[in-house]
This record gives sequence, C-alpha cells and structure tokens, in this order.
Amino acid sequence: MFCPNDECPDFVNSGLRSEYRDDVMVCPYCGSSMVAHRPENPFPEVEGIIEKPPVADDEVMEPVIEATDLSEVAIIRSILEGAAIPFVTQGEDQFSAFRGAFVGGSIFNPRARGVVFTVPARMAEEARALLEEIDEDSKDTP
Repeated sequence: MFCPNDECPDFVNSGLRSEYRDDVMVCPYCGSSMVAHRPENPFPEVEGIIEKPPVADDEVMEPVIEATDLSEVAIIRSILEGAAIPFVTQGEDQFSAFRGAFVGGSIFNPRARGVVFTVPARMAEEARALLEEIDEDSKDTP
C-alpha cells in the first residue's frame, strides 16, 4: 500500500513513496487513504533538479561512513543529496548531540552511537570518494 498524497510529509522529506503492509489503510503521516499501486512521481523532469536513481526493493545497501558529530551528519547528508545518491541512516534514533563535544571524556548517554550512512552497493565507491575528506578529518580529531 502506498500514500498517493503528493503533500504527505514523508514524501516531501524523502522524495520517495514509502511502502506499507496490505493491512495499512491510512497513511500514518498525513491520514490519506492508501492505494495498492505506487503512484507516479508528480514532479516532471525540470532543468536543474537532480533526480535520485531508483533503488530496487532487493538491492543491497552498504555502509560508507559513520558520523559522531552533529555537524558531520548535516554535511554528509548535504553531500549525498547534492550528488543524488540515495541513502539510509542507521542509529540516528540513539544519536546524542553531546557525543562530539565529549569524545575525549565522559559521554552523557552511554548507549549513544554514531550515525551510519548506507547507500546502494553499486554507488558505494562513488559515495566513499565524495566523503573521503570528511572521513580523514574525523580521524585527525583527537
């Protein structure tokens, strides 16, 4: 089941139509009635807009970088989005904004981990090349 609403916050934020189980009848984000088939992208090709390549349902995702600083997370997001590389983050729900400030000392939240960015395996090398400078800078930080 898919949300057909072009103004759904989930679609607006991700640019992708999320897929739900067949028993989900109402979108959890906007309350629209679900449809059985994925609606077409409502945005026609416009000059200057970079469209992300589609990711297959069975495509393997590969981790490319882990960020432990709030500013790094924002920069990595920006670089991947600018290069039209689709990505998924892992660990953002347990991410602590204080982790970067206390790397050398105690950490307020001992369960906090970095945010891991994963991309389709076919685009992993390209993503690593783009993010190489950020990864090297984070290793230099004591």
